[in-house]
Amino acid sequence: MANNRAKTTPNTFRKYASGFKNRVGAILFLANTHAPFEVFSSYIKRVVERRALRRKYQAQKAGFESIKSKLKLSNDWFSENIPFWLSMIDEYDLRRANIRALEIGSWEGLSSYFILSQMPNAQLTCVDTWEGADEHKDGTFADTATLSQIEQTFDTNLSPFKPRLTKYKGTSFSFFNDNNHRCYYDFIYVDGSHHCDDVIIDAMKSFEMLKVGGIMVFDDYFWDYYPKAIDNPAAAINLFLRAKKGAYKIIRFYYQIAIIKTADRYGQ
Repeated sequence: MANNRAKTTPNTFRKYASGFKNRVGAILFLANTHAPFEVFSSYIKRVVERRALRRKYQAQKAGFESIKSKLKLSNDWFSENIPFWLSMIDEYDLRRANIRALEIGSWEGLSSYFILSQMPNAQLTCVDTWEGADEHKDGTFADTATLSQIEQTFDTNLSPFKPRLTKYKGTSFSFFNDNNHRCYYDFIYVDGSHHCDDVIIDAMKSFEMLKVGGIMVFDDYFWDYYPKAIDNPAAAINLFLRAKKGAYKIIRFYYQIAIIKTADRYGQ
């Protein structure tokens, strides 16, 4: 018994030391990107909640991953979020009828497929150029062959849901100019360009389109692709949260951050 403890103790120590280091790094990241107080408090609660949700939805996540294996995908940046999305779908009854959903940034359609399969009565609008963002065009997360097939891959993957899918090919800026639907959507997923300048526009305009009581999810809160912390998504998301203080509530915060809209400036 003593020998077993001696063997496991160093590994256990390294595990906790690594976890502590990561949490300290995350807190420093929050500070460097000017996170509001409610983001700090939500982060502190997230560790225990994350483990519980992963256990609770383990079987459902595995079930979706078996479906996912039939899709044409060059990567998977979404599946780790599945337990947290399933918990929101259950808690806020997002399987109910007549859900209007909007996705800013769809790539190969994995998250789009998840939304349409898990919200069986949802109508989803996907907005993308299907040309890739900075991190794809510079070769960091995609090669030329993958980029050349992105739109075709999306179309193939989403073909089973064609009657419930609206595809808008263009920038999110163009979409917002062409669509002035205030308080229209029940669910919005923001995962387009990750540069702060673009994220803040996507956040503000999407929030305007979100119904009171609707849910908005931001991807890649802890993403740090750009050398300057303030150029990354968190800086824009934090600025947005400060600007809209009192009009939302944070409902999930892991690698992504999800809010529910509680008020609209027009009183609707």
